[in-house]
Amino acid sequence: MKKFLMLLIALPLLFHSCATVLNGKVQKNVQVQTGNANSVVYVNGTKQGSGNTVKSKMKRDANVKQIRIETEGFKDQYIIHYQNQKSPLYIMSWVPFGVLFYPPFVDYGVKSFDYKKDVSVNEKLIAIQEKDADDKYLFVSNTAFDIDEKDLKIRKIRHRSLKKNKKNKFKDVNSNSETVNFDNSIFTSALNEILVQYKYTDTTNTIFKSKTNSAYLSATVKKVDLQHVYQTAAKNYMSFLKSELEIEWDFQDVYGQSQYTRNYNTTSGEFSYDYNKDNTVILSVKDAISASFLEFISDSKVKALLKKGSDSEAKLDLLVLKKGELVTDLSQAIESSVTVKVNEGHGSGLKISSDGYVITNFHVVAKSKDDITLILKDGTEVKAELIRQNEQLDLALLKVNATFDRHFNIPNLKNYAVGEDIFAVGTPKTIELGQTLSKGIISGERTNTEVQLIQTDASVNGGNSGGPLINEGGQLLGVVNSKLSGFGIEGLGFAIPAELILEGLAITIE
Repeated sequence: MKKFLMLLIALPLLFHSCATVLNGKVQKNVQVQTGNANSVVYVNGTKQGSGNTVKSKMKRDANVKQIRIETEGFKDQYIIHYQNQKSPLYIMSWVPFGVLFYPPFVDYGVKSFDYKKDVSVNEKLIAIQEKDADDKYLFVSNTAFDIDEKDLKIRKIRHRSLKKNKKNKFKDVNSNSETVNFDNSIFTSALNEILVQYKYTDTTNTIFKSKTNSAYLSATVKKVDLQHVYQTAAKNYMSFLKSELEIEWDFQDVYGQSQYTRNYNTTSGEFSYDYNKDNTVILSVKDAISASFLEFISDSKVKALLKKGSDSEAKLDLLVLKKGELVTDLSQAIESSVTVKVNEGHGSGLKISSDGYVITNFHVVAKSKDDITLILKDGTEVKAELIRQNEQLDLALLKVNATFDRHFNIPNLKNYAVGEDIFAVGTPKTIELGQTLSKGIISGERTNTEVQLIQTDASVNGGNSGGPLINEGGQLLGVVNSKLSGFGIEGLGFAIPAELILEGLAITIE
């Protein structure tokens, strides 16, 4: 009798874990509905199959599974799936002793819960607009997280609070005032990866850029809503992340001049904390940025701006400048060089007439057209006016209300050769280093699309842009350029050949 009573007590203890004991470690009948015959399904990085409906296997381990759906010609989709269904074997906890022991023992083992048998993609497919052969290459100009405190939300949301409506929005049940410090380098890195992924950046040719073949993107995140969705009150059990961002996109020409701006609200896919670990927030935000980029790049105005040749130069009327005494040696060349001060830095320039005309690079003054100051060799500062420019050649003609005693002669024909000793005059690094002379040789001639350049090993940097490249007799050979040639390349400098100036700016000196 004693043994019978002990068995009677032990049996319910055995039956209360029936689902945990009898359920398999892997659920084999989970079907992912992709809605596309060409879709390929991955679960936690492992390929499951392809088609409209893909049968997958998911381990019963209480971890959220990351599903990635690849569809050729479309952006990847990210959804999650986890165990939120009590196993039918749970009924075994009620029999045969449910009447004697009420309520029954509860089975909460990791195998006692099942996945829903069907999981579907809610978000729409986003078509990939890859670069065409006649499109410009895109580069990152600037990225920023410019977010007010009121525009940063970090929300913890119970999954069962998900509203069943068309917009599929979450009901916010608990907000907090946590802060997230976003590093702009993460944003820049993510955008660069997107440009490479969709073939908008030429990774084989990073030196030469021109208005014909290149453009820039600036992107600013205005709002961030990080939605931490969880299954239980513990807030860290079976959870995932979604992000909603507002991004302002700015399409710029190679000189950073804004050509088209538009704002987008965008939402990421669902990302599992269990699978993605510490990268969850970065991956979620990057996915939202990618979706927003594809929407922006598909805009009809952006498509038009991307086409090569969309920035045609206006025909210039011939402008006659006054000729004076010409530079004949290095000392006079230094005196005839200037520093060009603008609101975002400085560059260099060179006098080309007696009636106050100066040549510089257009990129030096592109963002400061109404606020240009020239600093002469003696330290005198004079206001300058932008008269005209050739953006294809990256040349600008400035005018000051002054008379120059001496100026450079602009040649009609090529007047240099590879291997020749040369000098660069300019203002490297800071304005205090104005009219610095550096020596080198002409090490090559380069042509890329419509960009013709002289290559030199003379030491130059961004502050030298617009300054003269000369020989030891002070004769002008070219205009130093550090923008179109990808300034910052170790041991290389570039200059625009001087024989292109007269025709390029439609000027003559008499």
